[in-house]
Amino acid sequence: MANVNVKIKVNACADKLYVCGSTKNLGEWDAKKAIEANKDGVVSKLFAEGETVEFKVLADKNWNNVEKGAFGEEVANHTFVAKKGLTVEISVENFNK
Repeated sequence: MANVNVKIKVNACADKLYVCGSTKNLGEWDAKKAIEANKDGVVSKLFAEGETVEFKVLADKNWNNVEKGAFGEEVANHTFVAKKGLTVEISVENFNK
């Protein structure tokens, strides 16, 4: 299977943003290995084409600062299937700070 570049674009109000997820290149759910987004809120990584990826957004490399809904509720993992040219754009309402 070919590797394809996928961009994850996060819209959120936070000084720093991190993406942590199910794949090795997103830290395998280890917050200490989360990937920091650039100043535009973008993380760009290679994934195996067709791979299903789950992730969450953190405001720090700590699960205590995981994304939440508008009223502080838990939100489901974001999921995508990697394909060439994919940009996954999400908005984060709140963080558990």
